[in-house]
Amino acid sequence: MPNKPGLQCPVEHLVKPAVAPAMSSQLQFPITSLQTLRRSLKQQLVLPMCEHAPTSDVEDMAEPDSLASLSNLFRKGGIIHDEGSTPNANGRWFISTVDASTALKQLPGIGLKPNYCLVTYLYRIRRANTNHGSSVTWAMANQLSTTSNLEAALTTAADHNTPPYPEGALSNYMTAITGNLTAGSFLIASILQRELQEFGRCGKFHRWEHHRLIGSVPQQRQWRWRMAQPKSLTPTVHKLSNGKTAVEFYTCRIVPPIGIFHHIDRYPANSYVAKASDQAIAAVTRKAP
Repeated sequence: MPNKPGLQCPVEHLVKPAVAPAMSSQLQFPITSLQTLRRSLKQQLVLPMCEHAPTSDVEDMAEPDSLASLSNLFRKGGIIHDEGSTPNANGRWFISTVDASTALKQLPGIGLKPNYCLVTYLYRIRRANTNHGSSVTWAMANQLSTTSNLEAALTTAADHNTPPYPEGALSNYMTAITGNLTAGSFLIASILQRELQEFGRCGKFHRWEHHRLIGSVPQQRQWRWRMAQPKSLTPTVHKLSNGKTAVEFYTCRIVPPIGIFHHIDRYPANSYVAKASDQAIAAVTRKAP
């Protein structure tokens, strides 16, 4: 997918590797590009406060009939749901008004397939004056994103381990992603997949939020390596002769258990649906008593 004419994307330089040896299938990218990409996505994937920390104050308005209508109503100042889909902190799933696909519009070389949308459901509980929340995002055809269809899925949802699954939704939202299949686009896809998975989570449900992208070993701590220390932590894309692609990068988890993680996403030919491996390879050395 080519960039739009005149599009000023803060991460467009991701499509150009920092190191590209002739005839090499291994391309390296600057860690600052990846960090900029993630920061841009996080700035766009933001919930309104009424969904992040729901209250019971909901204004009476006409019921929307689609995800687009839900978003429009939020911009006008309020939404109305049936009892089962009202934003709440009581452990009942509800539909978010945020269209997560807007975060893809500025990405170079990658985007959402035509006539598809992203739908996010949220789960909120409040414990000891602290909000905790899970989420799930689905990709589906636009014509299936009616409010009636989205709310019907709420009837089969239970706790945070049993999210809503609307009829017609793809089993993996990355199936609805298309792009130019360049090395940079696969690197973008790896970060996008994790940001979408984390979108809408808060409190004890955070996972990816606790990780920081790194291009070198943090020097502030002493590390105990579970394997040979990597010679380089630079983000790398491996383009294989059979058309498959592997994306490799590293993060540091900044809350206990603190550690360095090695991430490898393996993509089949002509697809942005990866088989991901996230492995802890180093832990903080404990001080002797």
